[in-house]
Amino acid sequence: MIHLNGVTDEPYAFGSRQPLLAGADLDIPVGRYALLSPAPELHRQIVDVLCGLRPPRQGFVKHEGSVSWAIGRQGFIRGKATGLNMIELTCQMYEIDADATRELVADLVSDPATLARPMEHWPLHARQEFSFALALAPAFDVYVIEGAIPFEPCRFTRLWLALFEQRLIGRTLILSSYRQNQLADYCLKGLIYERSALRIEDDLDQCIRKFPPRRSRSESGSAGDDVLGGFDEGQLGL
Repeated sequence: MIHLNGVTDEPYAFGSRQPLLAGADLDIPVGRYALLSPAPELHRQIVDVLCGLRPPRQGFVKHEGSVSWAIGRQGFIRGKATGLNMIELTCQMYEIDADATRELVADLVSDPATLARPMEHWPLHARQEFSFALALAPAFDVYVIEGAIPFEPCRFTRLWLALFEQRLIGRTLILSSYRQNQLADYCLKGLIYERSALRIEDDLDQCIRKFPPRRSRSESGSAGDDVLGGFDEGQLGL
């Protein structure tokens, strides 16, 4: 569960301060939520607050259980570190077994040999696979995904979706995606961001009609990667 308590936030985005939240109070219980709004370009900043990646200017966000990092962002997959280095670091942060995690990621990705190479040389599809595969290693209570869930018809997608659906049983999903079919398939309620506030609405179909998802700036090309810069613990929600 995620609790927002009097949260006010004005993050710096797109060249100026953005009035994101104003005294927001909300309890987000266990469930599957589609993050929808008239301003999807601000979903990234909302996700930062929900995941605890950035403290708000006022108020606080409380997590009951473990909350994932913003799954789908790839800004930390760069530089001279290898995939094996990143696996080791993630295992240390979340206190999970390194051998089991290496085996899990190697079983999922299309080319396990890539894991031993510097991430700066990886092709885009390898970065995408790695970021989603690594996110299934910790047993999160809340999964927050920013961007499209894997959908290309390939071995990785089939394996990842099967394991992801197992992980979701009894847990929470918050999905921010421009792919309407994924919101309809994986979510049951709407988490609506509007007028500097967040609310939950039960009729997901009506929410999607009112706030049709569209590709935001951070979901286009590599724009999202550049914002993150180098890797640090904050990007993994710690």
